Amino acid sequence: MKQLLQTTHTLQAPPHKVWAAISQATGVHEWLPVITACRVEGNQRICATAQGEMHETILRVDHDHRLFRYAIDQQPLLPVENFVGTMQVRPHGDHTLLLWDGEFSMPDESQFAMVRQALEGLYAAGAQGLERISQ
Repeated sequence: MKQLLQTTHTLQAPPHKVWAAISQATGVHEWLPVITACRVEGNQRICATAQGEMHETILRVDHDHRLFRYAIDQQPLLPVENFVGTMQVRPHGDHTLLLWDGEFSMPDESQFAMVRQALEGLYAAGAQGLERISQ
């Protein structure tokens, strides 16, 4: 069964700077603490973590709508499969609303509470990192 986790973060930073950090795709290690290094080869993004490599496919980079969508093809962090993440940047006065969603399936749905807590923490840390580098 597909699970959907939706989060919204208000960042004290201009939307164009937040979008620039997200849309470049290669600098994830600068704003997401779990990532230690990152590179992009075509539409493939490979990120290093302390637990091993994470392989992603960049599905969509829509500059007009400031929307970034990616699929996680392989990752060592959580017991999830078929993960598709979407990040959207919206203006909110002088600040930014970051909508960050994850859709995924789980082999063992009894672990959903743990996965939700881990993803919410990861997304919050990422939002804080984006805010820090975008001011």
